[in-house]
Amino acid sequence: MESIIQQITLELAKNILEKFKITHMDIDQLGELLLEDCKAAARQMVAAYVEEANLRMRADKESRRGKLSLKEKDRQRIVLTEIGPIEIHRDCYLDKAKGRYITPLDQALGINKYERVTSSVGAKLVEAATEHSYEESAQIVTGGAVSRQTVRNQILKIHVPELDPTEKNKEVKELHIFADEDHVHMQRPNKVKGKK
Repeated sequence: MESIIQQITLELAKNILEKFKITHMDIDQLGELLLEDCKAAARQMVAAYVEEANLRMRADKESRRGKLSLKEKDRQRIVLTEIGPIEIHRDCYLDKAKGRYITPLDQALGINKYERVTSSVGAKLVEAATEHSYEESAQIVTGGAVSRQTVRNQILKIHVPELDPTEKNKEVKELHIFADEDHVHMQRPNKVKGKK
């Protein structure tokens, strides 16, 4: 694991030094390029960490004995994080007690079933959607990597508790309703439908 991290770090340092050799670049362009290189290196490190954790779990047969049975190796999943999409590979196990398939690494990493967006990215999508449209929110937060429907789904996940009314409704003694005859149909008993 340490050698992989060192290799990624050396590659990042080499890429950064390459960027500094470019002479015709303003500070914003340079900062954007360096940020993207750092995010790419961070994605590689996270993927390496997940792979290492998966291999440790696979090798620990003694603690799984009688509880979990390995059914599928290296099942792929792409999760959108704040540093970008990360492709992870993890094993699928059969939980013998419950009789269902699980991926313990997903549970350990805090990734919910069928979730493609992490909770921090989801929170940013919801926050952006308070001031912008769903499509604009997706563009601002993820650069268009998610759809408008994903933004809506993140909003629907939020449970907002209802506030109790602070005061009781007032009782009204008399209610006046004003209506224009153009908008109110005549209500006569035994009236035939139509314009007669």
